[in-house]
Amino acid sequence: MERRTIRYARRRVAGRLLEPNRAQSLWRNRMGRLYLAAPHGRTELILGVAETVPAPKGMAWGLYSNGDCPFETWLVDRDGAHRLAVAPASLIDAYGPWRRLTSSPRLKPGDSLHKSDSEGTSDLRERG
Repeated sequence: MERRTIRYARRRVAGRLLEPNRAQSLWRNRMGRLYLAAPHGRTELILGVAETVPAPKGMAWGLYSNGDCPFETWLVDRDGAHRLAVAPASLIDAYGPWRRLTSSPRLKPGDSLHKSDSEGTSDLRERG
């Protein structure tokens, strides 16, 4: 039986050099909206997925940055590598409780992104 190694490491995907992004974390508020939080208080609201490309099977799930464009954030999950469309935003206490989705570079299967059609909004929700 062949054993695959899953690595959270720099990989070339569809011509882009994706590097692990351990500095950012993914947060969800009580309304189900997802945010990226980075060091020094920089936060962004995830508006959706701007682009999806197939990811190599040995690439670990998690947040990555484009080596040529460091402010371009990618999320890799079971459905491939997704370039996130984001807008500057703040984590406001009144929108809590805030739940961190990534305590490590890898996401849990239920934490992958997809748009919810049940409410007719552009919020991103977890599967399940």
